[in-house]
Amino acid sequence: MKFSKLTFCLLATSAVLSFSACKSGLSDDKLEEKIENALTGRKTVDVEVEKGKVILSGTVTSEEEKQQIESIAKTAGDKDVKSIQNDLVVSAPVATPAPITVSNNDAVLGAAVNTFMKDFPSVQASVKDGVISVTGTLEQAKIVTLKQGLDNLNPKKVDLSGIVVKK
Repeated sequence: MKFSKLTFCLLATSAVLSFSACKSGLSDDKLEEKIENALTGRKTVDVEVEKGKVILSGTVTSEEEKQQIESIAKTAGDKDVKSIQNDLVVSAPVATPAPITVSNNDAVLGAAVNTFMKDFPSVQASVKDGVISVTGTLEQAKIVTLKQGLDNLNPKKVDLSGIVVKK
């Protein structure tokens, strides 16, 4: 009986030692650092590692980039990665606003200015080389509305230096 208890204790101890000796690899922190280094320059991607499980989060611009990042994480982690949870979100591309076209045709711009200026009878406007020049008197509160309206006609410039402000 004593022999079998001693044998059992020795076998159990050797089994524990052999399992702990088999456990090799990187700590979660080291694995996370290794993957982050492989993903250098991808500021919108976050990496977390929990017990060898890699969690990718953040945003990317395409499905291809999402898969590429997962592949890089697998390769960088090699045999230390147990699994990858890819929570990366593919964001919609940012639309580039259309360029503002400046009106160079004085006749067309002048017609638009004349139509707009009907609401401002105390001021006059002229157009030359795409620049709208305004003269006359106007209340301070109406100057902003006048300027915004004229800017919306897309001239090269709106010159309000000839305006006298009424108090």
